[in-house]
Amino acid sequence: MEIAICHFCEHHGPSVIFHTRLATESDINTSSQLSTPPATICCTACNPFGNDHPGFTSKEATSNKTTISSNRYTSDIVKNQLQQACFRSLSSEVSPSKEGPIFFSDSGIDIHVISHTFFLKDSSARGFQRWFSVIALANESAVLLKLWNTLVPEMKEIIADLQKMAAEVYKREEEQCSHRMLRSNFHIANVGAARSLQDISGNPAILLKLHVQFSRLILLANCTPIKVKSKVLESTTNKIDDSVATLVRICEEIGPHFKAFARHILKGGSTSISSDDLCFKESCVSALQYLVPVQTTKNFIIVQHTLQTTSQPCLLITNKGRSITCILNNCEGYKKASCIVTRLENILLAEDVSPSFIHKQITNIREQLLFAAKKMQELKNADQQKVLQFFQSFGYDTGDLDIFHHWSLYC
Repeated sequence: MEIAICHFCEHHGPSVIFHTRLATESDINTSSQLSTPPATICCTACNPFGNDHPGFTSKEATSNKTTISSNRYTSDIVKNQLQQACFRSLSSEVSPSKEGPIFFSDSGIDIHVISHTFFLKDSSARGFQRWFSVIALANESAVLLKLWNTLVPEMKEIIADLQKMAAEVYKREEEQCSHRMLRSNFHIANVGAARSLQDISGNPAILLKLHVQFSRLILLANCTPIKVKSKVLESTTNKIDDSVATLVRICEEIGPHFKAFARHILKGGSTSISSDDLCFKESCVSALQYLVPVQTTKNFIIVQHTLQTTSQPCLLITNKGRSITCILNNCEGYKKASCIVTRLENILLAEDVSPSFIHKQITNIREQLLFAAKKMQELKNADQQKVLQFFQSFGYDTGDLDIFHHWSLYC
């Protein structure tokens, strides 16, 4: 089975952006997936990887299976199948509502497809939106039909995340300069100009994020439910416990630098997660979401194999087996006292407490943070000394104001 994301290009028609598949023994031994690069494509919308990018490869630790994502094809047959599935998913085989899942087959080239079409907001596109699809194709219809209830909810979750990111970018661009007004008053020559998925989503690492998500779908289709469970069907309690446990492990590894770590994350600092284990990456992102104002991955940089050094302040996280290594790279030291940071330290580094208890306490802190952030937004034009005195009356300290200010940007 293969998973792909496709789009309708204003200049080239339906195009496969990239596809993800399970690696074969031949791929692993000979790296054949890198041997036949596609013809040179200058369109950034159709080829956001660029012509020299080999794609992404990940190995799932539990099943020991490897997934590959790229815009290259192992054979002309696979290329034809993907391109035909892409063409039909964005032309004839579309849900009546234009957005939604649909199943279709093509006996001529022996493929069966689940396709989910959707729109992404784009201020430079005709109609201010672009058409995409996520497709899953296999050689047997029974395989896909049995997986419908698993794959479709997962696709919807991926698409909803993309649409949310694109809507945020569109809103921001319209606030800066209304493209609707410009088009109604002037002739704009670059209407429909090609934009990469990175630009539309506002996330430079979106292709890597999709690789991780598509790899999960591939593993869902190739593993028994006991080995790899769908996020949609997982127990909420287990997900919470796993996320909290990972957050506690990260905090324990940070140890004496916890306050600097917490302040870095709470203020929206970047985090680089390096691992071959897909589950570890997802677990780290889920864990650190507790300490950010909105559910987003824009501050997370997921990389392969080795930690990437950078001059920018960044929390570097990697794992080897069950051990976690965390490095605060050029991060601001803990110089201002913070009530929020101290409370988190007392909770996350406490001994003999259950994950459910930690979850409840962090949830309470988040709610208080969001309330304080809204107050900060209301007082943004007030005298800063009076603002400090106001928050100090509720037990907060000078180091909390920077955190409130960052969180107020999302209220």
